[in-house]
Amino acid sequence: MIEDIDKFGSYNVFKWTHDYLMKVLSTGKNPILKKQNLLTAFRKIKREDFVPENLRSSAYEDTDINIGYGCLLNKPTVIAEMLSLMAPAWGGTYLDIGTGSGYIAALLGVAAGETGKVYSIERVQFLVDIAKLNLAKYSEVKNVTIYLKDGSAGLKEMAPYDGIHISFAFEQVPDIISNQLKIGGRLICPTVDDDVRVVERISDNQFKENIVKGYFFDEGKEGIE
Repeated sequence: MIEDIDKFGSYNVFKWTHDYLMKVLSTGKNPILKKQNLLTAFRKIKREDFVPENLRSSAYEDTDINIGYGCLLNKPTVIAEMLSLMAPAWGGTYLDIGTGSGYIAALLGVAAGETGKVYSIERVQFLVDIAKLNLAKYSEVKNVTIYLKDGSAGLKEMAPYDGIHISFAFEQVPDIISNQLKIGGRLICPTVDDDVRVVERISDNQFKENIVKGYFFDEGKEGIE
């Protein structure tokens, strides 16, 4: 957090705003957000609409936010980096595993456009209810469906997907989930080795995996609550 001293010697704490977050994500020599549909999504969807009311003053700080039931809404820069790695496109079909408060599902809904589809899985009923309420603030985002479901095996009934995003860490990338990709589709999967695996399906039986170090996610849980 940045502190400025005014001419009277008191401290003014600089607070991140939505506009400042967009500047961080979209400017500089190597901006995180480069694709127009993701830029549109992050401009349209306000993080403050997806955090508990008592924490909204910190909604745009680059920090994790506790949304309840031991679940975190990840830093906005981390979310932007992961979605940029997945590279969602207009008209695509996407799976979001670990809905949380619904922020990433909403971003994907905008990024996929009116002809795209987003399916989001959450294992905690309380969070499903919260996410649906949050998404209702954006009545124009009509392409997101949320399921109360254990996400450890993905959502095979709606496969194949152009991209799959996972919000928690696995010990290793689950084959049962990567097999739900379309050819050319990408899976973004954190692991307990403090990294993110970017898995691209090359053919029916071939996958290419890249490892991006320096990401820290809690390990996922199984079952419905």
